[in-house]
Amino acid sequence: MKTRAVVFFVLAGLFASASNAENSGWTANVTITKLVVTQNGGVNIRVSPDLTNCISQSGYGPNYASVYPAHPGMNRIQAMLMQAYAQGTKVSLWFSDGNCTVGEIIVGGW
Repeated sequence: MKTRAVVFFVLAGLFASASNAENSGWTANVTITKLVVTQNGGVNIRVSPDLTNCISQSGYGPNYASVYPAHPGMNRIQAMLMQAYAQGTKVSLWFSDGNCTVGEIIVGGW
């Protein structure tokens, strides 16, 4: 019984940060509402439901996640983001830190 409770709380913790990016980890299924290409070549992403407490590049505020231009998969992530935005497809984003820095994306969500 203890094992089940531990597994439940671990899984609940993975999905608890669906719209609050105070920690690293995955968002749940979100919809992209805006994409911004920044002056350094990075991309800022706004989603619904809103993110909070992000530190986005170029000062776009606490609701924007960021993919920085130095990310090795930047071009592929940007292409996937654009496709998901254009089609209204749900995505899940993995944040590598508490600033909402995007490291991975799943198109189609969980």
